[in-house]
This record gives sequence, structure tokens and C-alpha cells, in this order.
Amino acid sequence: MSKIQPPKVGDHLILSFPSQHVLQLTLNRPKQLNAMTDALESDLSRVLDWFETEASLWVVIVTGRGRGFCAGQDLKEWLEKKKQGGEGAVFEIDASTHLPIQSQSEIRNVIQRVESGGFGSISTRKSSKPFIAAIDGVCMGGGMEIMLNCDLVVASSRSTFALPEVARGVVAAQGGIPRLSQICGHQKASELVLTGRPIQASEASEKFNLINLLVPISDSVSVDEGQRLIELKALELAQSLTLNSPDALMVTKEALVLCKGELDQVTKKSYSSQRSRHLYLGSNVQEGLLAFKEKRKPKWSDPITLKSKL
Repeated sequence: MSKIQPPKVGDHLILSFPSQHVLQLTLNRPKQLNAMTDALESDLSRVLDWFETEASLWVVIVTGRGRGFCAGQDLKEWLEKKKQGGEGAVFEIDASTHLPIQSQSEIRNVIQRVESGGFGSISTRKSSKPFIAAIDGVCMGGGMEIMLNCDLVVASSRSTFALPEVARGVVAAQGGIPRLSQICGHQKASELVLTGRPIQASEASEKFNLINLLVPISDSVSVDEGQRLIELKALELAQSLTLNSPDALMVTKEALVLCKGELDQVTKKSYSSQRSRHLYLGSNVQEGLLAFKEKRKPKWSDPITLKSKL
């Protein structure tokens, strides 16, 4: 493994090679529950693009240091970008409502993100190599979208899962919704994404079919020890994959990707809809993010009236 020369990354991402043919990516923003930033996503993208072409690496484990796997997008960074004239700064006026609507250029930026790998460069990535998520703690929002696009999921019994975007005034727009629906069916997916409620690992496994290996870890076990145990189980699973032919692994994984069909077409069509374009410039998205920052309940306004259909 000493001959492998991965791209250089910031301190927010730890690269390791715990076994032959196995790459491990550890999100390293524990104080922020490994919330995703633009810089972290950029580093993940470069590393995973390199991983795809590195013949000696067959499997990747994705995990997070500290109390969270990944709590989703760093909303504080998102709010700051909006203040500085980032996302949503360029807009158009909708002829039917005469209200601001997200611009086509902004839509193209988001669709490009979906096409280049999605949230964390993983949530919509179409890889020929197996991805294993190793989770001990909080897995929410974009973090759950990452998990939903992994092939195998190892999680501790004390982990918590949610797609809480509706409670923040936003949407799980990086591939999570169609993938969740495919995995557990329309009604169960609706229960999670329309309520935004968190679920414990036992329910995620037994009711929603989201976990391959549920590892019993007591709340009394330290964060570091819990992380060690979950990484060990994930590594054992990765090593079992590397006993197989790498060519057969990749062709099989490609077949599994083909089974997902046009999931990302659904993601792109939903984000491009008239209602979605209004959402990101409306009062409710601002209220949701501000309420989250101020740790209070949001005060929602009535939605705009639209005649458009999907």
C-alpha cells in the first residue's frame, strides 16, 4: 500500500488504508457533526475520482469521526453564502406569479452537482466499486443521502437517522428521495421525508430496510470506542468483498447501478420544477434556516398558489 499516492486533502478528511484493497474515508469535523462544507465536498470529489481509477483499491468505507456520521449540509455556511450574494443571488421573475424564482443558471449549477456525484460527491455517484457506510451516531439530511447511495450499511444500535429537510424549509434534493422510495417503498419513504422525524437504528433496520449489519453498542460506550467497533465491523465486511474477483465485483456493482434506472432524472426534474424554483427564494426557506440557527420553532407562511403540475 506504500506505493499508493492519493490526492492531498485538508484536515477535514482523513484518508487511510486499513487493509489491502480497501480505502477508508473519515469525515473529520466532529464538533460540527461532520456537516458538509464546499471545501470538504471538493476534497471528497477529488479523492473519489482518483479512487475510481486506482486499480489496487477495490472497496471504500465512508465513516465520520465523533458523535456523527454526517449531519447534512453546514447550514451556517449556507446562510453566510446567501448573505454574501451566493446561492439565490441571481434570480428571474416568474411570469405567472410575478414573484422571484430561482434562475436557470442556478438550476444548472445544482444539476451539475447531481451529475458529478451529488452531496459529498457520493449521494448520486455511479461507481463500479462497492461503497460501505460505517455509522455510529447522527446520520441526517445529506448524510443520510450519502448512506442511501452506499451499497452496504453498517450501523451501531445507538445511531439516529433522519431526512429533516422539510422542517428547515428545504428539500432532500441530492438524490435521497427517489433512492429511499426504491429501498423501502412509497408509503414508508413518505413517512420519513414528509414528517422529517428521526428514527433509531433498530427502526431503520427492521421497518425501513436501510441497514445490512446492526451492531449493538451501548450508549455508555465512549465515542472513540464506538467508532473503533463500527469501523472494525465495516472492515470485516470490506475484507469479505476483497476475497472475490475484483472484475466480478465491478461488473456486479455496475448491474446494481443499472437497476436504479433513472433515479437522478427524478432528482433533476423535481429540482427544476416551478414550485421548487420558488421555494429557494421564498420566505419559508429563509425562516427555516434562521429558526434552525436561532434554535426555535419556525413560523411558516402560506405557500404560493401555482397551477403547474409535474
